[in-house]
Amino acid sequence: MNNNMPVYYKCNMRRSEHVGMYIVFSLLVSVIAYLFYHLIPISVVIGFCAGIYVEKMYAESTVTKRQKALRLQFKDFLESMNVAVRAGNVEIWAVKSALKDLQLSYNSKADIVREVENIIMQYEKGGIELKILFEDLANRSELEDIRSFATIYNVIEGKSDRFGDILSQTNGIIGDKIEIEQEIETTITSAKSETTTMLIMPIIIVIAMSSMGSGLTDSLFNTMVGHVAATIALIIFGLSYVLAVRSSKIDV
Repeated sequence: MNNNMPVYYKCNMRRSEHVGMYIVFSLLVSVIAYLFYHLIPISVVIGFCAGIYVEKMYAESTVTKRQKALRLQFKDFLESMNVAVRAGNVEIWAVKSALKDLQLSYNSKADIVREVENIIMQYEKGGIELKILFEDLANRSELEDIRSFATIYNVIEGKSDRFGDILSQTNGIIGDKIEIEQEIETTITSAKSETTTMLIMPIIIVIAMSSMGSGLTDSLFNTMVGHVAATIALIIFGLSYVLAVRSSKIDV
């Protein structure tokens, strides 16, 4: 088994990428904190502490995004396999035929292209059964649809001539899930826009008040009561951001 293949339920970002994104988010949060405090030391401390959590949320989002992309690519893989099987090809030749189709649709670095290439190589050079290779992909992806396909294939391999039907059914299920997710995304698009606007407005208001001068914000930036009020506002702002991100995650 090839140990160099990615694990899709874990973040595959390099350490340098984590550090880079942490610095970017920390600076961004520091700037936002400065708008509320006008104190550089406190703003920097808040920014670089909050940056840890924001970067973690970003890393988690890359995992979800990659898994969704892999599921969509796997659907295309099943469609191509199904066409090849209907034409009378056995499983491994159907996999090879699907690879040719995928190479026309995706670049050579696409996850599904690399996975199918690995399956063919491990089957031909390593003598590993397809059912084991599909199960390995399911384990590394932690995607229910790939897991279901791998489980069914493990049961019917060499025992049934209904492989084409299994491909069609699995592909149909994945397609239905993707369609439902897209409908939900379309439905909540306006809500996401409103949430984004509500998150940006406090920052715009503070910037506007600061630019007016005339001591309008002196009590906010120069008194203990003002700093406490700014702290409460930042906490509410942060919680709102976290809740907005969490509530937009939908599992089908």
